[in-house]
Order: sequence, then structure tokens, then C-alpha cells
Amino acid sequence: MEDDPVIVARGLRKSYGRRRVLDQLDLTIRAGAAIGLLGANGAGKTTLLKALLGLIPVESGRVSLLDQPSSALPPAVRQRLAYVPQAPAQFSWLTGRAMLRYVSRFYPTFDWEYVQALSARWKLTLRTPIGALSPGQQQRLSIVRALASRPEVLILDEPIASLDPATRIAVIDELIGERARRPLTLIFSSHLIGDLERLCSHLAVLSAGRIAVLEEVQWFRGLVRARLEADERLLADVLVPSAAMTRKSGEGRRVVLLQQAIADRLRATLPAAVDITIDRPDLESAASEWMS
Repeated sequence: MEDDPVIVARGLRKSYGRRRVLDQLDLTIRAGAAIGLLGANGAGKTTLLKALLGLIPVESGRVSLLDQPSSALPPAVRQRLAYVPQAPAQFSWLTGRAMLRYVSRFYPTFDWEYVQALSARWKLTLRTPIGALSPGQQQRLSIVRALASRPEVLILDEPIASLDPATRIAVIDELIGERARRPLTLIFSSHLIGDLERLCSHLAVLSAGRIAVLEEVQWFRGLVRARLEADERLLADVLVPSAAMTRKSGEGRRVVLLQQAIADRLRATLPAAVDITIDRPDLESAASEWMS
């Protein structure tokens, strides 16, 4: 049912050696949402996606996916999922067609007509050994494989990093069309915020091992940035009501992201000794504030 939770993660912790990558992370993704996952390089986006799918163990916490624990997904649930890793590990000695024929045995809903149509549109040959394809062609093949299984939940980890601009646009257009044609819950990890803005209903920012913010794209578009300057002791006493995010920006300065109406109230109530300037950042700048 629409809006029912599809993925629920609670208290996830994962470390590599002494480095804590996920730190008591909580996340709820509801049916039909399209989540754009953002984070600085090394923030742990790939680790998070693999943990959600049960592909790697976590030290503590739990994940359920389609009402089943991710660590022990039954085949009937796996058939409803598709995953495209950043560097697809495919059978390099097989042709694309042979690989798809093998994969199709695990998915009762596998759609060969769709494979033919999409491969033709994307000018992707299925007769060439996968190892002989360029990285971009291999990535396109991996996306074709995922979409042809007709998943209910689709998770893509930087799936367009190796694609040329025209193909990248074609992939985003195809995903938008698929979401319009049928129920599909999507998690899409990417640094290309312009693509996420077109495709996604929500943006989630991973920072310091946790989801720092998860809101609708429209919410991010409505943010303004207030720069406060005053004596540092005075700023420490300034109450910023319902601020989305506050961080220091040097001696006696503070940057606050918040909605326009709250910014207007803040401007009206600040002491005269506090200088305030307000501007409207673009979506990339607004989302990036949580990554710093």
C-alpha cells in the first residue's frame, strides 16, 4: 500500500577498522518514494545501501525490507528487488544476452520485450562479450538487467557516473517514465543533484554516519540561508526557532538554513546588535550544507 514503510533501519552501526562509517543510523523509506542519497566522498553511501540489502553484516541494529529482515531475505522477496552497484560485477566471458538469459531464471516477472526495446533505444548490443564492452556500456547493461526484472524496490549506487551526458539523461528519463507507469520505490545515490532533482521526490543526506536530513525536494527548494554576525557570546544566546541546520562559520558568525517564513520572523526578533543577511541558495548549495 502507498506510504507503507518498505525499508526500515534502526540503530545501524558499521565500522571498518577504527573508522565508524554508520553510527546508530535510522532510516524509514515509504512505498512509492524516490530517494536521492547524497553524501561526501567516503561518507558511507555504498556501505549503507549494502547494509539495507543485507549484503554486508552490521555490528548492531536491524533492517527490514518489504517486512522481512534484510539479513535473511527469502527468495520471494529477493525477486521483488533490484540493485545496480557502482561497479557492476558481471560475467565478463558471457554476452549480454547470455547473462540476461541466466538472470531471468530468478525473476518470474522478467520482461524480454522490454529488454529488446530498451536495448534498441540505448543502442546497446547484446551479442558482444561483456568484458569487451566499455564501462558505460556495461553500466547500461546493468541498468537494463535491473529494470527488466520489474522490481518493486530499485536501489542504484552511482549508476550514471561512467555515462556520457546524453546517455545519463536517457537513463533518468527512463526511470522517470518507469515510476509514472507502475509502483516503484527507488533509492538513487549520486553526486549529480540536477539529476536527483528531476527524478526524486526526496533527498537524504548522509553525514557523520547518520542521515542528517531527509525531506522532500520541494522542502530543500524552499530553504533560505541566514548569515548572522555579532559577538560570539551574543550569538550563543540567540534562539533560532525551528532552524533546519546551524553551523558556525568563523569567529562571531553563524550560518542558518531555514524556511522563508521562519527567516522573516527571525529577522524581526533579533537584537539590533546582530547583523543578518538572507539569500536563497540553489538546491546543490542547500543540500551540501549538511555535508560540511
